[in-house]
Amino acid sequence: MPIFQLRNRVQIIRDMVARVIARSPLTGLTINSAVYAVLAAAGTEDAEIYFQMARLRDLFSIDKATGSDLDERAKEIVPAFVTRRAPLAASGVVIFSRPGTTGAISIPVGTLVAAADSQGSIRYRTTTSGTIPDAASVSGNITVVALDKGTRANVAAGQIVKFVTRVAGATGVSNAAAFTNGRDRESDVDFRARLKSFVQSLSRGTVTAIESFARNVILVDGRRVLFAKTVEPALPSGIIRLYVDDGTGFVEEYDSTYISGYDTFLPSAAGGETNLFTTEKPIRDDGGFVLEINAVVQVRGTDYELNPATGQIELSAASYPSGLIAADAVRANYRYFIGLISETQRVVDGDTADPLRFPGVKAAGVQVLVTPPQAVMQTLTGSISVLAGYDPINVAANVATAIQGYINSLDIGSDVIVAQIIEDAMGVPGMFNFRISNLSGGAAVDQVMLDNQVARIASASITLT
Repeated sequence: MPIFQLRNRVQIIRDMVARVIARSPLTGLTINSAVYAVLAAAGTEDAEIYFQMARLRDLFSIDKATGSDLDERAKEIVPAFVTRRAPLAASGVVIFSRPGTTGAISIPVGTLVAAADSQGSIRYRTTTSGTIPDAASVSGNITVVALDKGTRANVAAGQIVKFVTRVAGATGVSNAAAFTNGRDRESDVDFRARLKSFVQSLSRGTVTAIESFARNVILVDGRRVLFAKTVEPALPSGIIRLYVDDGTGFVEEYDSTYISGYDTFLPSAAGGETNLFTTEKPIRDDGGFVLEINAVVQVRGTDYELNPATGQIELSAASYPSGLIAADAVRANYRYFIGLISETQRVVDGDTADPLRFPGVKAAGVQVLVTPPQAVMQTLTGSISVLAGYDPINVAANVATAIQGYINSLDIGSDVIVAQIIEDAMGVPGMFNFRISNLSGGAAVDQVMLDNQVARIASASITLT
């Protein structure tokens, strides 16, 4: 099979000269001759063609393509499914203040406030209205979102202190907590890795497939699954757990409607039913599921089995050999997941109502339960030394942001490494020395996470002196 061989200008001109001499009465060419000049010009153009062909070859390789070229390769490999993740705007809450307490001050939607960094101003817009009420000097929490998307708008606590839009009567604004949810556009390296992972997952049913499909889940409000980890039991049971997180450690959302009131999903049986389905799914399997038939509580594992992912209830042959009796009423109390957990479960199991978009990825006969990981909140106390000419307060704020950025980017089951915390802290401009006196209530030692745990830290949990 022919192999493309790249040739440079010198090689091309040398071969051209050799061919001309071999096919003419000439015995040689000088570099100042007209014939050599013509050959050199043609060789230069041929070399440019070779160069462009080499570039074209690279553009069709996902290992070498970059930017928009990589996006085009992704469209060809998996059309309209795996796309580069867009940047996200940082958001959080601020509080407006004033020196006095007389009268009420309205904070309208669209008010602009700002923080500052080395590149200039970072502006945020209020998305909800607020008020500094009469007899008070501060407002309640007012939500703001950065005008520019990306991690630049992730600022430490107390950094949003400037007014862009003046509010009559208000003299101060501040953010009590750091903003950490802004994200840059997905890099070529990360997008390429995710694309390869997805292609490897097309066989379905594998751990790689389940985790890869999960990492492509995104909601209409921009929330997305950033971390996914599959954990299989030591003793095969046909049930595996898929832990997912959006980077916050608090991905869990559920609805309790059917705890205060029943889900009467079968008000009157036709008779003979053995397989039933709850109205909502996936069920939060926290021990709160109660099944009643004709107002009589049934025993799970004895009278029935439950698949929390699909809401399927299978009556046991021992308790119900002929299934339900006509007119039997079946109801249940339970909580069910919403948000990212629910959407990920839908992607994993598939949706018969929309099989083209949700064909499912798990293997038949296996239950995959999408579950939030246990957030293990960290605390850190330390002391810093700052080089001359740097503001200790600003350096401490940047160190806290660096520590928070490291811990909050850890994958599910990843340990908190003290050496990495120190390295990230010392990488902040102005740092001279750093010492951790307490990490999560004890000595400065690595914090080991289990497979179902994820380490996270809030800005208020970092104390630096």
